Amino acid sequence: MAAAGIISFTSTGAYAQPTMPARDRVLPPITGTAIIKGRVVDAQTGVGVARARVRLQAPGNRPPVLTDDTGAFRLAEALAGTFYLSVDRSGYMATRVPEPGRTIRASVKPLVIVDGQTLDVGTVRLYRGGVIAGRLTDAQGEPAEFVQIQVLRLPPGRGKPQQRGGGSTNDLGEFRLPRLEAGRYLVRAQTRNMTPDDPTDTQPVPTYYPGVLSIDQAQPIAIERGQTATGIEFALLDGISSVVSGTVMDAKGQPATSTYINARMLNDTVSDGMTFGGSSVRPDGTFQLKLAPGAYQLEAQAAARYDGPPGPEDQQYARLRIVVSGAPLSGLTMTMGPGAAISGKLVFEGESPIPEHFDQIRIGLESSGTNCQPGRVVIAASGAFHGQGIVGTCVITAQGNLGRWAVKSVMQEDVDLIDRPITFDPGQQLTNLRVVLSDRRTELVLQVADGHDAPTREYVAMAFPQDKTKWNEMSRYIRTYVPPAQIARAPGPAANGSPVVNAAPPVRPDAISGLPPGEYYAVALDDLPLDSGRDADLLEALAGAAVRVTLTDAAPVRVSLRRRAFPGSTR
Repeated sequence: MAAAGIISFTSTGAYAQPTMPARDRVLPPITGTAIIKGRVVDAQTGVGVARARVRLQAPGNRPPVLTDDTGAFRLAEALAGTFYLSVDRSGYMATRVPEPGRTIRASVKPLVIVDGQTLDVGTVRLYRGGVIAGRLTDAQGEPAEFVQIQVLRLPPGRGKPQQRGGGSTNDLGEFRLPRLEAGRYLVRAQTRNMTPDDPTDTQPVPTYYPGVLSIDQAQPIAIERGQTATGIEFALLDGISSVVSGTVMDAKGQPATSTYINARMLNDTVSDGMTFGGSSVRPDGTFQLKLAPGAYQLEAQAAARYDGPPGPEDQQYARLRIVVSGAPLSGLTMTMGPGAAISGKLVFEGESPIPEHFDQIRIGLESSGTNCQPGRVVIAASGAFHGQGIVGTCVITAQGNLGRWAVKSVMQEDVDLIDRPITFDPGQQLTNLRVVLSDRRTELVLQVADGHDAPTREYVAMAFPQDKTKWNEMSRYIRTYVPPAQIARAPGPAANGSPVVNAAPPVRPDAISGLPPGEYYAVALDDLPLDSGRDADLLEALAGAAVRVTLTDAAPVRVSLRRRAFPGSTR
């Protein structure tokens, strides 16, 4: 490898070069002897894209280069090895070289370059984002103005649709949803809440394209890269509305003031419930909302202070679940209280040195499909932690620069709360938690053979739990593994300019590490479509042909697998 260029100055007399403090020195990029070049073009017109940023995703501190007026780029002094290029430009969807495929192995296959080589990656195509455009009307056929439009991407299998952006209609009822990657989408329209004194008995309800109430009846819209789907027209449906009224009290039993209330629709199908615009609570603590039939969670929150950051006593909340069936719902009472609090300590199990400082460890709370307000968790020098201001359904997490330490469990007495959604109500106290970190990890060592019983590293391995209740999108019990590229560099490029690359034995055995101890299935496939590794239908199909293994953190477990074809019929 060529040494980085460093200029040495010899100074004399009064003009001595000052020495820069070590902490202020900027390390030069690590350089090599290879060159990477190519050209970035618009995928639809073929015209070169100027000033696109091309960045080498490889070890070293390298700034990006910009394409010239023809879209060409040249990246000199690149290190030999395996790498990716990332390319982005405003107005386009970012891409990568090699271009990500639709399967796991295709998506992780890197480019390979050797010392002294000039590698031409050819033409890199940038695509505009996909677009869904259309028009929305009300039940009377008039343009529906200022209606919120949401777009939901459908995952494979039985996963929950995920929101991928949105917008609102203009005065003509028109909407445009840009910057969509290729996939299948649902479109949903949601209007603002009606005022309680509106004389009508109906109001628009959340409606899916092409004009249906149920997500199961919604018509998916397929979008290819850079495609614009136009003519998506449908009408909002009306439902019988009900007046919902009640009183919000503060923690002292007095009418709550400076408080806002809204209603969140509870829906197990979509990843997060829709929030309907509410209103301010009246000075006497009373409120009124007008809601269409359905299940809701009423959420009241004290208004933020303007004279400084809010303290714990200023952050007051109230939650109440209701079901609206078409008849008035009155006499509700909601009592405000501070956000929930958690407290406990870090516990380390193992032989490695305990971290000297805990400021690199973060205990947090993440959303579990419904609204989660995580508050803030502080860890003391003793390892004790305390969090407050938590509201909603959350999952406790711990992460950070832990070295060999990994989170093993979150215990309260004999119950492990890790991966469990916990609903935090105002004023709730969850105490005596033990976040257990261990330096002992499970390791599943893989020995894979092809159909002729010859060893192979051309596969995708999967490990997933025998307990089907852990087959979900957030599960840390499901893992896929692709053997990394191992190369042996020849002295120089071949006659055709391509690098001479020979397979080399792996430095470390192929293994899946860090799964929680337990009972698992293990299987090796020729490949796996992206986004399908957590599809419950696929896991069900694979379980019958998989090998059962028991993982512990006491010693590595070796498993011999025969590579199988992906069961495409399950998709």
